[in-house]
Amino acid sequence: MVAAAVAARRVPPWQVVLAAAPVVIVAYMWLVSLGSATAGTQVALYVSAYCTLTVACLVTAWRHRGLRPVMLLMAASASCTVAADSVFYFLALVQGQVSYPSVADIGYLGHYVFMAGALLLIVRRRTPGWDGASAVDAAIVAVSAAYLTYEFIIAPTMAVTTGNLTTFVSVAYPVSDLMLITVGSRLLLGAGPRSAALGMLGGHLALELYAGAAYSIQSLNGTYRPGNHLDAVWMASAFLLAAGVLHPSAPKLVAASSAAVPDATVGRLTTLALAAMVAPATLLVQSYGGAPHVRVAAVVCMILFLLVLARMTGLVAAQRRAAITDGLTGLRSRRFLEQALRAEAARSRRAGHPLGVLLLDIDHFKNVNDTYGHHVGDRVLVEVAARLSRLVRPGDLVARYGGEEFAVLLPDTDTVVGRQIAERIRQGIAAAPIGRHPITVSVGMAGVASDFENIDDLIRAADRALYAAKNAGRNQVAAAALPLSGGLPQRAGR
Repeated sequence: MVAAAVAARRVPPWQVVLAAAPVVIVAYMWLVSLGSATAGTQVALYVSAYCTLTVACLVTAWRHRGLRPVMLLMAASASCTVAADSVFYFLALVQGQVSYPSVADIGYLGHYVFMAGALLLIVRRRTPGWDGASAVDAAIVAVSAAYLTYEFIIAPTMAVTTGNLTTFVSVAYPVSDLMLITVGSRLLLGAGPRSAALGMLGGHLALELYAGAAYSIQSLNGTYRPGNHLDAVWMASAFLLAAGVLHPSAPKLVAASSAAVPDATVGRLTTLALAAMVAPATLLVQSYGGAPHVRVAAVVCMILFLLVLARMTGLVAAQRRAAITDGLTGLRSRRFLEQALRAEAARSRRAGHPLGVLLLDIDHFKNVNDTYGHHVGDRVLVEVAARLSRLVRPGDLVARYGGEEFAVLLPDTDTVVGRQIAERIRQGIAAAPIGRHPITVSVGMAGVASDFENIDDLIRAADRALYAAKNAGRNQVAAAALPLSGGLPQRAGR
């Protein structure tokens, strides 16, 4: 009991890192404001951020075998930063001024290489095949970032630096940032499970890229001073990633995606729209006060792109509706029902609520098609779907399960209530003929308590009950409850 209580009170390591981060950052910035008298302590606090990240990556590599290659690459990336910072500040303390470029730049640039390798490995694990949609999305973001980087960092750097080595190192930093932008965009915009660890990794990349770009701009215009707010940003990025790799959701970083392509969410489309408008917006700002035709061209490009994006968004929405909607009856599709069933089952398990499913089959439907033709059969299907939609409760999900078969998902419904709903549906559909044709349905109902394990068993139970109702003479309701004993019979042909 005592051990269990202690374990319950134990704070997860990732929360410890997040709690310690602001304390360390504030202490560092406070010591910086006091001057160089505490230089050694300042360096120790500053380096502690990436030291924490290194240790966190190694711990996660030891705990999770599947994450080991990724974590070792991230640990190498963080170690390069620690080594570079140590060398840089040692030279600064000993020499008073560090020449540029210096040996510390080897470590700083090595940090980018190892981190890019880790991100590429995560992408490969999450989407083993070729994810062309995510690659195109990442290319849009990367091209936009490349334009800004070249316009405001690379070109000005090449104009003011002297010497091949200085120019090479100065340009290598923004190019490395672009490398991370490209790979990071591919990861964050790609398919795969969303998790807290992935969000913290994205936050780390955003902070690092901001700090890198701001450092380059400040260096160009001569305003950079050691110990400014960028140090706090770099430290925060390291602590955030350390918390991410220690988070329980870290294994999901390399979990394979269950979707062939990522969904076209509002956030994704907004990101792509902003990225695509960067170049014309920049041109519009730069041409202010200059040639009016340049400004008009920039505005027209932005408007045209937004119109095209709106059109494509409408097409995507229409395709999404078509994918989850039965074209004849307007009900949800079987695929949508199966996805909704799994989501509702997870919710029922968490909340402790029962769950029910109905399977309905139109009796002697083959005779309708054979006698009167498929156009009459389609009219029967449409009318049965309409009646079924009116007979269920608000919140119940009705779907066409296949052919003349329908399904109803009954959230928060036990077997007693489920059977009552099934009987109401049976009577309601049989209450009036459809055209000149009397129509009845057989209904199979299955329900489970909140502690069930397998969703497939629920569907099989409802199918078994439907099979029993049809064998008993049709136009009946039969019910089954889990757990079932014995095997399940195969469905008979209709």
